[in-house]
Amino acid sequence: MSVSHVKYLLIGGGLASSTAAQAIRALDPRGELMLIGQERIRPYHRPPLSKGYLRQQRTGRRPELFVQPPEWYADNRVQLRTGVRASHLDANRRSVALENGQEIAFDRLLIATGMSPDHLKIPGHDWPNVHYVRSVDDADRLHHAIEKALGEGLRHERAASPAAGVGRGRAAVIGGGLLGVELAATLAQLGLAVDLVVSQPHPWARFAGENTGRFIARYLESRGVSVHVGRPPARLDGDGRAQRVDLGDGSAPIPCDFVVAAVGATVNRELLRSTPINSEKAILVDPHCRTNVEGIYAAGDCCAVYDSLFGKHRVLDHWPNAVLTGHIAGTHMAGGEARYDGVNHFDSEIFDLTLLAWGEPRLVDRRLIRGAGATGNGGNGTAAGDRADLIEIGIAADGRIAQVLAINHPGESELLRELVARRVRVEGNEEALKDPSVPLATLLD
Repeated sequence: MSVSHVKYLLIGGGLASSTAAQAIRALDPRGELMLIGQERIRPYHRPPLSKGYLRQQRTGRRPELFVQPPEWYADNRVQLRTGVRASHLDANRRSVALENGQEIAFDRLLIATGMSPDHLKIPGHDWPNVHYVRSVDDADRLHHAIEKALGEGLRHERAASPAAGVGRGRAAVIGGGLLGVELAATLAQLGLAVDLVVSQPHPWARFAGENTGRFIARYLESRGVSVHVGRPPARLDGDGRAQRVDLGDGSAPIPCDFVVAAVGATVNRELLRSTPINSEKAILVDPHCRTNVEGIYAAGDCCAVYDSLFGKHRVLDHWPNAVLTGHIAGTHMAGGEARYDGVNHFDSEIFDLTLLAWGEPRLVDRRLIRGAGATGNGGNGTAAGDRADLIEIGIAADGRIAQVLAINHPGESELLRELVARRVRVEGNEEALKDPSVPLATLLD
């Protein structure tokens, strides 16, 4: 077995690792640095895979995804190893074994191995036309299925655009979380008839309240997506491939040319086996992204960083936090000072809606709705969206703001973030919070 040594070893070929490499090089331009990624291509941005890349994908679109141009790694003395998997970590010997037989010794290690999509566990889950979207290769395979369905798939009436007449291609999306809703919107924009199957009572149930979730369901319906809520799939039927989604409730099965599943993700923790690194569902790190083992850090989706704002470890599985934790880890690895002391944030795009979110949904005890869509009437929130906007404010049991969700309010980002950052108390102000004519800034005075 060949053995080499580096000062900095970064395991994981995603945004957290590449950001950490940048942070290291800002402080230490010469220390030996190696970045190892399991995918065959250099680090890239994943969020566009379910949106712009899937809508416009061509081979020539790939360069727009990459975090850095190819020459950046050589110019900055970063050894980039792609298409190879780290198979074993010996924390005591401070070395990592690779699947190709090589062993890399390190002074400081970053684990940024991300997550893998959870798979369906129902009959038919292994049909070849059941897709998951986590990597560029996944998106490319799905794009091929889309093109085939648009050309040869099941006929349908395009509810979103009746003037277009009869179209081809039907897709079933299983999962009502952030990714499932994005995929349903993207597939509808591409001209497919889309059924979104949501096991929970409404989309976005993991982080949004019933009012906001039903608002999104109505909005999707107004754009031609058929939303089936509270009805988990029982099986996928077909002849060698998924052709129908059976909801198991006696209703007619949903016909489809292919299925896309977005039913959650699991942290890649295989590298932790036989190590003393503390983990639960994710790797536990302090505000500097340090694990309990000296010289070993974790960042991105695979870690749960200690968030002093909420007093607990939290998995922050969205790209802004991969950037932030990667920067913190890299800075600290190179001898600088950085810590997690912000307000976690994520965003999403659905047709012409933009979602912005801050805070911790698990602490929310009750929710207030401000703006259009606050009720099922009064601006029903959606019929092709006269005023498709609202703010949902999540209040913890102690009366302080724990979370804010905003739909189509980009100009108020800093103000909405501050409501969470200051954990503002709302006693006596709840009616004002719900009234769009009362400036939210008054709560910060």
